[in-house]
Amino acid sequence: MDVYTFDKSLQERLVEFTEILSSKESSVSDHMRVVPSSQIKSEWSFLLELVIEPVGWQALWKIPRLTCQDLHVHYPTVVVVQVEQVDPTELSALCKIIAVQDEIHLPEKYDVPLIELYPTLNQENSVLDMIGTSTYIDQLRFFYNNLWMPWDCDDDDNVDWVQLHLETRLRLFFDMKRGIVNKDTCDIIRTLIREAKDIHTKITRLEIDFSDDDNDDEDDEQETKCLVDEDKACQLMKLHLRMQKIKTEIDVLENPVMRNLLQRNPDLNNKNIAAKRRESRGRKLEAFFVWHGGSLEETINCLNKITEFLPKDIFTKTSSCLQEALDASQAGDKIIIGEGEHQIRRAGGLEEGGTIRGLSDCQSTVLCAKDSATGVSLLDFSGGEVSLENVSVDLGELQAGILVRKGIVKISGCKIFASNESIVKLGIIVLPEAKLIVENSSFYGLGTAIFVHPTGECVLNNCQFENCVDGIQLQDESRCDASGCKFLDIKEYGIRFESDKEFSSAEHKIGGCEILNNIKDVSFNNCDFKNIGKNNVTIKLKQPDTLPVKQDNAMDTA
Repeated sequence: MDVYTFDKSLQERLVEFTEILSSKESSVSDHMRVVPSSQIKSEWSFLLELVIEPVGWQALWKIPRLTCQDLHVHYPTVVVVQVEQVDPTELSALCKIIAVQDEIHLPEKYDVPLIELYPTLNQENSVLDMIGTSTYIDQLRFFYNNLWMPWDCDDDDNVDWVQLHLETRLRLFFDMKRGIVNKDTCDIIRTLIREAKDIHTKITRLEIDFSDDDNDDEDDEQETKCLVDEDKACQLMKLHLRMQKIKTEIDVLENPVMRNLLQRNPDLNNKNIAAKRRESRGRKLEAFFVWHGGSLEETINCLNKITEFLPKDIFTKTSSCLQEALDASQAGDKIIIGEGEHQIRRAGGLEEGGTIRGLSDCQSTVLCAKDSATGVSLLDFSGGEVSLENVSVDLGELQAGILVRKGIVKISGCKIFASNESIVKLGIIVLPEAKLIVENSSFYGLGTAIFVHPTGECVLNNCQFENCVDGIQLQDESRCDASGCKFLDIKEYGIRFESDKEFSSAEHKIGGCEILNNIKDVSFNNCDFKNIGKNNVTIKLKQPDTLPVKQDNAMDTA
């Protein structure tokens, strides 16, 4: 089902948003009126009433990840809806769900933000102005996804948002999209914005909690309530301070002069100073030992054990912080990790290849997210060959554990799990042309344990999938070779295969691994399935991928 798509230049976007947000008033002569941030939503609401069809049009609703979690449905899910009423104040629409895939259960009607709707080209009522409606929704979605920041609502009313931010943020977006802004700076910007959005959500929830507590007048709980309020007030203060710091950093990066200055002078940070020191030692692979500390005897025993994994002549450094070791590392380096919980934000130099190995077993060595500044996934590998051994990866609040963009990632003796279980969490994502090799490892408490995109490859030996919604999800042209794997207590399917082929009811298959026999490059041998919710294997129609969700994604933080 095709939808309206738009691909506009910087100048087109600038003209559009200027007209929408800075329209002239007859009483102000030739001067543009000041539009403070507090007035921005009202401007969009005013335009909505003029251009959008109020009722009767169809759209695809790409249900967001967190909404899928609330509704307990598989992610991603796209459904067909019909708009019954548009709410200008909230910029949302009351939608009737008219077509869903599979046997999922959704409310008959749902209030959907307009930015989540993609109007379809073919409408039952041909007299509707769907070009105007689709154009408005595209403009609204682009604005709130890429130009509006979480702290903007706190700006002073005497500050003109359009004059201060519109062009600089548009240019930042297009500079990132065109590759003018380097990768490191893009990563910093996305990470800061992602953290700010997360902080804004936490602030909103805490303020709601405060409001609820004010309505609770239980005298016998007053002392406890005061202590709780003090803790919440402290959290709020810290969140606001962090938000202000992020705002200051983004303000600098928005300024093209300051941004270019920072890009031309990378030597100002400690990372480049460490790189120069390393270069003076010669271009050789190095090793890092991350150790939280212990008695002298324990330390000596660990150092003796390390000699089993590392050449005796390799230059080795010690650190108590895994993130410091990752940031100081370069492609091909080896990092040995002692027991304990290690909080990280990114894979640092090992994104392009190297080894991360736990000194003990995976139960004793856990990698987890440091805070909300961590990306979509805990580990993001984008080239070379990476080896991950004897560690556990805890997704926590993150959407995914490991993202395999390019190259080969080998995992052995590891556990991938979510301490905060959710239907939408993904253990490992394998992107096109990338390869994943996993052996003697387990996946627990995830939405989908392994997701392999078309032309991505996955080799599995003696792995266990337990208490997940789905074990493995494959698509057309995905390659998967699994041997001796166990699927236990799976809520829906052990293996979900999605295809672009049109299926008749007879072709929409469920059953055992034998229904995959005719699919090229997909093989499951000696695999065991126990207590599977719906069926061991399903082959079904792929969710629509015609939505233009990747078209304008330079600032994408999701």
